[in-house]
Amino acid sequence: MMMISERTKNNSTIIAIYILVSLILSGCDNGRDHLPNGLNPTAIATMENTPYFISNAPSRYALSERLENIDMTQLAEDSKKNDGEAKLILGLIYLDMVTGIEEPVDKAYGLTLLQEAWQLGVVDAGHILFKVYFYGHGVRVNHPLALAYLEASAEKGYIRSQKNLAYAYRGNSQGPQPRGIVELDIEKARYWFTKAAEQGDAESATQLAQIYYKGLGVPKDDKVAFEWLKRAENMPFEGRMSHSGLAMCYEQGIGTEVDLVQAYKYYDLEDPAGAPDKRRLEEMMTPEQIQEAIRLSREWQEEHGVFVPSYYGLEYQPDGSFK
Repeated sequence: MMMISERTKNNSTIIAIYILVSLILSGCDNGRDHLPNGLNPTAIATMENTPYFISNAPSRYALSERLENIDMTQLAEDSKKNDGEAKLILGLIYLDMVTGIEEPVDKAYGLTLLQEAWQLGVVDAGHILFKVYFYGHGVRVNHPLALAYLEASAEKGYIRSQKNLAYAYRGNSQGPQPRGIVELDIEKARYWFTKAAEQGDAESATQLAQIYYKGLGVPKDDKVAFEWLKRAENMPFEGRMSHSGLAMCYEQGIGTEVDLVQAYKYYDLEDPAGAPDKRRLEEMMTPEQIQEAIRLSREWQEEHGVFVPSYYGLEYQPDGSFK
């Protein structure tokens, strides 16, 4: 306690945060889901400053560039100046959530730094705090507090939080969703998937396509499902996730007309996963149609700067190799 107090002696707000966190950690009857004496998780997760993002990308490696060539001395100096990014990175380091850095683990201090970063407006910290409390990383598991940070960061537009919250409400085995923190609610799942998809997350868009294709909580609508897949294709985050769905739609005429050329194109973009499907379609297509599909596939790859092995004339072999 003295170490933390000494590091934060000039900041009464930070001291209050540390005391509050200490109360939360010490006030649990069995280490799960309890808050001491009426403390409200939503109030604890309230941000005081103007929110901003360090990296609002849905990938788990969104902060990877910030974790390269770390200068601990500079980070410490910047943290003392209330630099939110420095506090976030230091928090991750002291919580032992960053590999390759030889620094003594101090999870209590790391947690305090993340709390400070959140209060300074770093929305990314909210998603990390959700994971810390949900999985009990250096603290006791506290699902109400985890949910409070997840919801708060989702409402402020953090894509990963929006997607995790959507998966939590959907409540199936797909995706990295947290379980057991909310009641299943497909309408709320659709709401949060839509929020994430509107910010360019293709995974969320494909989930919306599946919801409309299966009629989960909404009238079954193949056309809307197809439209979400088409939108996902050009989204900035993992746009290729929609290719298998688009191939199936064009092959079977789901939400659109049957188009074997387009189906072959998307199976080609799925190479090697699409190799067996391409062989099946080839039996129903003319050589000219196949060549047109390949041309369209190459065109898409060049436009997006993403290349599959078949682009270089290689063919998938039964043993998993390309020749």
